[in-house]
Amino acid sequence: MLELALSTLGCAALCYSLGRYNRALALQRWHFVLNAPEQRAVDALRNRIELDSALARQALDAAERARQASRAPDAITVLKVALSVLEEAGADRLTRLRAMAVYSRMVQAIRPLPPPSPAPFRGAQLKVTAGAAGLLHRLLVGTQERFRLWLVMMRLGVGIVLRGGRRAAEAAGRSPEQVRPWAAFADGLHDFEQLDASHLAAFEALAASLKAIDRGGRLEIWERIAGNTR
Repeated sequence: MLELALSTLGCAALCYSLGRYNRALALQRWHFVLNAPEQRAVDALRNRIELDSALARQALDAAERARQASRAPDAITVLKVALSVLEEAGADRLTRLRAMAVYSRMVQAIRPLPPPSPAPFRGAQLKVTAGAAGLLHRLLVGTQERFRLWLVMMRLGVGIVLRGGRRAAEAAGRSPEQVRPWAAFADGLHDFEQLDASHLAAFEALAASLKAIDRGGRLEIWERIAGNTR
């Protein structure tokens, strides 16, 4: 029993040590080239993310102004508009994350991403999720496994934010004068924007990994995705 426990601890320590690679050095060894279609896709996603954020922010600000002007019905109506923007954006993100998970299995390696961190987030549940993902990230070695862990964390994060946004909107509807639901919704929007930043980084890493040259090991990535050859 003691030998089994020691072996288990030893394997965990080895995985943790292997997982703590020098990401900066790994990135130096890789030279990524985005061709025109991939760059357009990244730019289009960035524009979509910025637009969704601007729409949600504008609606939330308008709702706050209505609340401060003691126009509670108008405030709740516009807050629900902000929630609908988040829900539509969340559905879009979840669909893309599922597709990215499929495409990630079609490449031999993926550009390294940093470990997930709870630091950018405000919500307690999302902080715990990101912290757990960051710990597990360090125990994994392959870039594909780490990349898919990021996707799982982002899917969970989107769900957490949307559920929190719905609860906050319902609480604000019951008691518009209470500050806490409005602050919770604002924190959720902030967290959604942080998830979007990670979403864009993961999308760009996957796109870049479709055409990359490892200067050290001459690693070649497939140039075929979904039946399209470049």
